[in-house]
Amino acid sequence: MKDATTPGTPLSAEQIKVMLSELLRNELGRIISEQDRGAEDIDALDARIAQLEAQADAVRHAARQNDFSDIEPAVRRGAEKFGVALPDALPPALGRRAADLLRELHALEARALDGFDARTEAEPLVARHSALPVDDFVENEPVLLSAAWEKTFELYPSKSMRGNLNAIGKLATAFFGDAPVSMLTKDRQKEFFVWASRLPRSHGKTHGKNRFHPLRPKTQEAKYSRTKSDEIAEADAQDELVMEEIRWMDGLSDSEKRALLADRLVPRLTFQTLHRYRDSLNRLFRAAEELGCGDVPQTISYKDVQRAVNAAAPDDELYVRVTKSKIRMPWSEEHLAAFLTGPLYSGCASLSRRWKPGSVIIRDAFYWVPLIVLTIGSRIEEVLLLKRKNIILRNGVYCFTLNRESDQTGKTEDAQRVVPVPQLLLDLGFIDWWKTLDADHGPLLFPDAVSRASTHDVVGPFSKALNIILGHLGLRNFDEDFYAMRKTFSSMLNDKKVPENERQALAGHKRGSVINLHYTAHRTKNLKAAIDKADFQLEISFSEPHGFPVIAGCGLSTGDAIAVDVVLGEDGEAASVRVSKVDDGEDVETYDLVDPQTGEKLPPDAVLKVASRFRDRVDGHRLVLPKAPIRRQAVEHLHALG
Repeated sequence: MKDATTPGTPLSAEQIKVMLSELLRNELGRIISEQDRGAEDIDALDARIAQLEAQADAVRHAARQNDFSDIEPAVRRGAEKFGVALPDALPPALGRRAADLLRELHALEARALDGFDARTEAEPLVARHSALPVDDFVENEPVLLSAAWEKTFELYPSKSMRGNLNAIGKLATAFFGDAPVSMLTKDRQKEFFVWASRLPRSHGKTHGKNRFHPLRPKTQEAKYSRTKSDEIAEADAQDELVMEEIRWMDGLSDSEKRALLADRLVPRLTFQTLHRYRDSLNRLFRAAEELGCGDVPQTISYKDVQRAVNAAAPDDELYVRVTKSKIRMPWSEEHLAAFLTGPLYSGCASLSRRWKPGSVIIRDAFYWVPLIVLTIGSRIEEVLLLKRKNIILRNGVYCFTLNRESDQTGKTEDAQRVVPVPQLLLDLGFIDWWKTLDADHGPLLFPDAVSRASTHDVVGPFSKALNIILGHLGLRNFDEDFYAMRKTFSSMLNDKKVPENERQALAGHKRGSVINLHYTAHRTKNLKAAIDKADFQLEISFSEPHGFPVIAGCGLSTGDAIAVDVVLGEDGEAASVRVSKVDDGEDVETYDLVDPQTGEKLPPDAVLKVASRFRDRVDGHRLVLPKAPIRRQAVEHLHALG
């Protein structure tokens, strides 16, 4: 995909119009300025008029042979200004129109020298390029992307919008250059979103110390910053190697090959992200309008974005557009049980080896923050920014006061609330731990987590560190991640029929016209009862060696962990399922759903029998399912048939 700065890209009608408008603006400004300065003597004027007529004839004669050498410098200046790369020879579509315009300007200048008003003479010519009056057209430069981008921060000043606005500004500038906003026609927008859809999901995140091309010298003079197009090209090259490797694998169905590709291809931007970029582009257009841009393009729709991306997909039966969009599913019971009984809570080897079983239990942010998020459904940032003084006793109930202070802004005003401390935390000795914190601990409840952040983002560094621990434990799940703990709590309360108004109040969501802070502050006992309905079936007992209560067990999943893998058939359903022990990888059993001799799928009654045997074997165990959605769905479908 060539972008606007690539010389081989055919010029669009809008690009040609912008360059010609720039030529007209510059020449017309000079003509009007000379007219307003005063007249020369008659002989000089006659000579100048004759010269202009001769120049107009020369331009016309040269254009017959597509010779645009006399007008090329002025055209290239306009192209360079707007980031449009022209080929070595001006295309006739541009050159002839520029020649026509220059002849008209010569004629206009001659009439102005002959006593006519340049502004009046220019009105029909300007009307073909702009709806502005002549003087306004001459004085107003086109609104560039950079100017509109800067203006968006004035129109949308909130902190939450800044990231989205920066993203579209950087991407649009990378693709279009610092072009006039009027050049971003619907067709160019479609090209942009097709290009953006090919960006790796992690684009821009692998920069920093490694942002320079790995094959270039690291001297200051030879540094080479990777562009977005570089990242796309590298991802495409990597995908091509994987595609060819898997394409020629024998004995695999196309469904199985696509499943393998889904695991190995570079994830690209999701449609959700592209839609967010589309919304930000629309805001950028509004900013351009505020700056006086008279021909602001219309933003294409979500459907247009998807149609453009889908239409650009290659005609390949193995093609898979991998995006890894986060579904943010509530944690499964097996996942919860493994986490709550893992080394973080049952005992680890040391501070630096939190994933290795041992006898050390460290009650810091890694211990308490996941438990608080899980048991009150709060946003992670709200918990990380808690202060020691944010724990209060109201109506006889220990509570957290969330987002009450100026440095705890929360996502919305409704985020200000009073939330009871769950019984689970009380049973684990949270209040006693809080009371025994010494003066050196500082005002924050979890300074060890906040100290990881070098910017205002306190969540990212902490989540990254926790994910490393989860990865070592085999509990890192793309959809059931740290952020999904909040959804886990909400789902539990929903299952227990907790009224929606109470669930929304606890989560910090808007509840009509009632101020959330007032509602939660005066209903602490009711909300405490609601919170404690989230039952994690934990067995908590006092540990003499540690000197505080610990988690001794979890009833959510009592069986051993077993891993389930699947081979897919042509129909995308399971052809064979293998069950093995997580501890040693030893195969337990294989469940075939195709005839090994004929390769045909088993009849429906036989499939049901296999599914029943599979369900009998795995029920009551913590299941480690395939990460690929298509594989996971095939296993869960077989489980449902059992």
